[in-house]
Amino acid sequence: MATRYQAAQEEALIGGDLYAVHDTPHGLRLVIGDVRGKGTRSVSMVNTLLGVFHAAALHLPDLPSVVQAAEIQVQDLKSREEEMPFEDFVTAVFVEILPDRSAFRMANRGHPTPLLVHDGRVTALEPKETSLPLGLGDLAGPVVPVDRYDLPPGATVVLFTDGIIEARDRTGAFFDPVPPLTCPLPADPGAVLDARLAALFRHTDELGDDAAALAVTRLPGEETGAETSAPVRPEPGSRV
Repeated sequence: MATRYQAAQEEALIGGDLYAVHDTPHGLRLVIGDVRGKGTRSVSMVNTLLGVFHAAALHLPDLPSVVQAAEIQVQDLKSREEEMPFEDFVTAVFVEILPDRSAFRMANRGHPTPLLVHDGRVTALEPKETSLPLGLGDLAGPVVPVDRYDLPPGATVVLFTDGIIEARDRTGAFFDPVPPLTCPLPADPGAVLDARLAALFRHTDELGDDAAALAVTRLPGEETGAETSAPVRPEPGSRV
């Protein structure tokens, strides 16, 4: 597993992007998210989501329950914070890699589409059914759509926030995250993220928004019950 985080402003130590990883009896559970909001509102939302994910991921038996717990807490925070307007929300992707590493489940709440990188091919993991971001779930009902995907040996799941795909070059063109990943790459999550970030900073001189990325690779030959990586934390401002 590997992570990268780049703040849009070099002096910023806290932004609205977040991610967390927990190895649980139900599988390896991950979340990446992006808070719509500013200042202390954004920080409160980040802390709320990380806290509820920590508890829910370890104790709740299925992925929809984890997502619902996050939805409830985000809505509760919005109801208690007078300065937090209705339109504040969190886009997020929740992932649960099965204990035998053969497949994973994913719930996408209005977040940029993750990618599956394998043998020089990139597959966009578009959800079969779209879902509203966290904090707006009361508008769509209690059902949490979850998709299941195979995870072959050597494949890497790449998650990222919109600070990457909204980066513009001098002509105003957005960055396309797919081409940098279509060349032969080692089955290594750090190498995959470094290839994409190197292309990103060839595309643009500076970011207009914070950018976070998380990648997890099923190693070639990894068998059922293989040891997993420990949880990781972002290094603010790190590009490498």
